[in-house]
Amino acid sequence: MKNKRLVSIVVSVILTASIFSGCGGGKQASEKNGGLQVLKTWSRKDCTAAPIIVADKLGYFKEQGLKIQYTGDTQPAQRLPSILNGNNDFGDAHPNNLAIAAEGGAKVKGVARSIVEPPDSVTDTHLQHMWWISNKNGPIKTLADINKYPGKVKVGTNSRNSCVDFLSDILFSKNKISMSKIEWIQMPDIEQVLSLKKGLIQIAVVHPPYYKSIEDSGIGNILTTSRPIAGENGGTYLYYFSDKFIKQHPDEVAKFIVAVKKAERYINKSVPDEKERAKVNKWVSDSIGVPVSANHYYADDGVIKDKDIQQWIDGSKTSGALPKDAKVKVSDIVTHEFDKYGNLGSQPNYIVKE
Repeated sequence: MKNKRLVSIVVSVILTASIFSGCGGGKQASEKNGGLQVLKTWSRKDCTAAPIIVADKLGYFKEQGLKIQYTGDTQPAQRLPSILNGNNDFGDAHPNNLAIAAEGGAKVKGVARSIVEPPDSVTDTHLQHMWWISNKNGPIKTLADINKYPGKVKVGTNSRNSCVDFLSDILFSKNKISMSKIEWIQMPDIEQVLSLKKGLIQIAVVHPPYYKSIEDSGIGNILTTSRPIAGENGGTYLYYFSDKFIKQHPDEVAKFIVAVKKAERYINKSVPDEKERAKVNKWVSDSIGVPVSANHYYADDGVIKDKDIQQWIDGSKTSGALPKDAKVKVSDIVTHEFDKYGNLGSQPNYIVKE
């Protein structure tokens, strides 16, 4: 199984690399609109939407001289290529996604941390990166029941070679569950809720804001949440740009980091305030089209931790998403050029000067 998976990934990386090599070599444009620098990104209909929506709604992008332009739906497999060919300017991804792309020749860099697992002092599990859920009326009530289940256990995942693989590998290893017991079923988080109810999958692995859909279904049984699996690093998510864009437009990158991190700190601070939290949830719900009870928790300090990124690279080798002899290094997928812009919590009115 793992060999087949490795072959499919390597083929995918080779094909992706060939697409990258065909990208135009002209200068990526940083256009202006009404005196504001335009930054392009795909339309967001998932749990990553909140910081971009909040920064837009509260004028944080505008105060840095930026305007976000949504370019429409982009399938997950095409998002990183869209950054490289200039159709979009920035994206966000887990470190293993960037590592797999870099091994295939993609020139992109993470510039700041976004999502992380909340600290132990934050007890609301709705703010954790993921839940592993079974049907409370089904045969799997605990993780130990996976080994007792006859045949393979169907587990939902919103994409392959992602955070689900990284954390599930650690989770199953800790609980002595063989990967030969697992059959991955790829589908969006919202579809996993219905599939769990119908018995089409035995375990759903979902992100906020889809926890509310699970709770509203009345069938959810939480097997585990993500923070106990890998601590803060279990949620690590990075904003990234192409190397080309970073070289040509470093000021826009800095402005983006300041604005989006200000929005993320606002979201974190809104959690205890029922009115503010409801406002943020409604903005996100209106945007993505599903009820929202919570969003992710975000790093107050956006500076990327190299040791955490290395853990994600190592995890990709363990899962087979990267070859064991992969050469990709942390420095291939992150830059610390913008560290000072990711840690301005004490300077909320900071404006980047060109």
